[in-house]
Amino acid sequence: MAFEIVFLGSDCDYSRIVLESLIAARVKIAAVWLAGQNLPGLPDSATIQPLLPPNAVVAENDPNSVPLTSTFVQESVLTTTWRNGIPLYGVKRIKAEETTLALKSLAPAVGVVACFPRLVPEPLLSAPRHGFLNVHPSLLPNYRGPAPLFWQFRAGEQRTGVTVHWMDAQFDTGPIAAQRPVPLPDGISEHDATQLMARVGGRLLVEVLQHVAGGELPYRRQPPGGSYQPWPRPEDFTISTEWSARRIFNFMRASAVWGHPYVLEVEGHRWLLSDALSWSNYATIKTPFEIEQDRITFLCSPGTVQARLYQPNPQRVDAFISAAK
Repeated sequence: MAFEIVFLGSDCDYSRIVLESLIAARVKIAAVWLAGQNLPGLPDSATIQPLLPPNAVVAENDPNSVPLTSTFVQESVLTTTWRNGIPLYGVKRIKAEETTLALKSLAPAVGVVACFPRLVPEPLLSAPRHGFLNVHPSLLPNYRGPAPLFWQFRAGEQRTGVTVHWMDAQFDTGPIAAQRPVPLPDGISEHDATQLMARVGGRLLVEVLQHVAGGELPYRRQPPGGSYQPWPRPEDFTISTEWSARRIFNFMRASAVWGHPYVLEVEGHRWLLSDALSWSNYATIKTPFEIEQDRITFLCSPGTVQARLYQPNPQRVDAFISAAK
């Protein structure tokens, strides 16, 4: 019996890099399924529908295939899938019976998930012979949820990594197949960290699939405890001078991709900050903060951070805080 997988993801770098690892390792991929909520040209009424390149020829009045309208100049999951001749589908209703029947018709050995934004329901989980594997960018059981890198940077974690785990009916709680630590350099952006984690996770996934294809199913239950964090809210971009300078700098540099200003309060003064410029564990200043033009330097625990002021207007800060509550 052929060992093929079905890949579920989003049109994002994390999914693309994991998919490229599978292709490079010559893993047989029966189909790629993408979350269809933001795919251009996919009708709202669609449940699961083939996605064709923009220049594809579609039979007249064929309701079952959609040539997407974008030219996708940049490398993406779509262009990677089309270039390698893998059937590509947009999925809008993951819980629909039609979706389950479509997966069963492919008869994959394993379903693989990398950044698919929906909880995979039980009928789908049991369709592949061996179940589903997910590539999650944290060392589970810690930092379950949809944005684990954000929360790891916010917590100042020095130790992180990637987990490949078997999926169950909850988010990121299934048994662990393999884990690998990933050191992150100071000042790395979340974009670059995501790509790094995807490269490591893709290689780790290939190793796990090789074991599964050979008849070995690596499996150990997650330790008790752990944590789950939701999508970040505006108030989660508040920073504290009780944090170390290194933690503040790394969090601000990493999470800048979210586009939120950061709230800083020092001795009753509040500012919005746009980005971190530098940090030091040893430099000090004579007062809790110093402002020069559009920059503020403030004491941390320990060290100092220099950041750029987003809007040095307390009324704007109060409005932002009120909106965040």
